[in-house]
Amino acid sequence: MGLSAAVVSQTQSAMVILSNYYDLPFNDILDWRKFYVILKETDVYLLKGILKSISEKHFLTLNQNLVKIQKYFKWNTPPARLDAFHMVMYELWLRRHLIRY
Repeated sequence: MGLSAAVVSQTQSAMVILSNYYDLPFNDILDWRKFYVILKETDVYLLKGILKSISEKHFLTLNQNLVKIQKYFKWNTPPARLDAFHMVMYELWLRRHLIRY
C-alpha cells in the first residue's frame, strides 16, 4: 500500500496522509497526528465528512505544529543543528539495536 498526501482547502489547509499502516519517517521521534490528519486508504470516500467534522481550532493547531517541524525536514550543507541529517542520525541511533553487523 502506498502513501498519498493531499492538501485540502477550507478556511485554511490541512495535510492529510492516506495510508494503510505505513511507517512514516521519524515515526519514533515525531507524533504525526499533531500536524497531519492520518486516514486509512479505504477512508478516502469519507474524507470530506471527516475534514468537515474537525474544528477550525484543531485545523489551526495542526497548521501551527506543521510550521514548527519544517526545520527537521530541511537538508543543510553543512548539516545544521536539528536538520534532516541530524534527524536521520538520531533515528538510526534509536534503532541501533535492530541493526545486525
